[in-house]
Amino acid sequence: MMKRTVLSLLSATLLLGATASHANTPAYVDSKEYKVLLDPTRFASNPSSAAATLLHDVSVRLSALAFDKTISGSFSAGDRDTLAYYDTPHSCSLMNRGYTVRTRAGDHSDIQFKFRHADEELSYWTDVSGAGKNKETKFETDVTPGSLVLAHSTKQDATTTPTTVSALIKQFPGASALSDISTAGLSPVAGVTVTQQEYDGPESDIGQSVAEFTLTLWYVNGASTPSLAELSFRVEADADNYFTTPVLTRSQTLNKAIGSIGNGWNIANDGGKTSWLYAYKSSTYPNGFCN
Repeated sequence: MMKRTVLSLLSATLLLGATASHANTPAYVDSKEYKVLLDPTRFASNPSSAAATLLHDVSVRLSALAFDKTISGSFSAGDRDTLAYYDTPHSCSLMNRGYTVRTRAGDHSDIQFKFRHADEELSYWTDVSGAGKNKETKFETDVTPGSLVLAHSTKQDATTTPTTVSALIKQFPGASALSDISTAGLSPVAGVTVTQQEYDGPESDIGQSVAEFTLTLWYVNGASTPSLAELSFRVEADADNYFTTPVLTRSQTLNKAIGSIGNGWNIANDGGKTSWLYAYKSSTYPNGFCN
């Protein structure tokens, strides 16, 4: 399946000359990702068994919602990485302006610079360009039970971890919007690293696209039990049909199902993984990283 990429869209607009910088040029997302946080204690002893029970309960919930498709496949352990997010301690200047920086090592090795905002065009036209190797830029919709934002990001090969905003700008010229705080230091958010274990495999044919499910567990500072669990599914845009009405309608049914699974799976916090980490209180930052 072909998808609309930010690179291809920008190339197309460049061919149109003066329209390339027009603020009202439509923004097209590459994908939509729907996600919800779950009770992590359910995965403490046997994550694989819990994942199977979770998938069964989601299927039961979809039947109650009269979903006209099914979920096939089962969860199996996938990528495992160590993550760290970086921001300015006690002020969170990047997050307050809509930016995040994340490094990843393990099955992947990269650094990501992201801008998130509820306004589609603002997010699309905010510069997140990188200067490293193997750059990949994407534009997607992030949907949680309580919010919808547009995320514009670039990831590239990891070289050195930026310890100041100035160093970040050298790696990502798009971060020049932060030049007024270029001397500010960057530290790991909450003073922790996160081991991220993904489980993937299940998917649902929803028409002109496929919903691909992922279960993500976060282990803080090498803990043996997860502190965070997230269930998500991603729907890629089709180059010809984009998102058809049946695809969008079925996506909303799936979103409703994962947001109200029942049997004690769902928790009240619906802000997503990054917001959860920023609010995490560690021994290094007992009052929170931003305070």
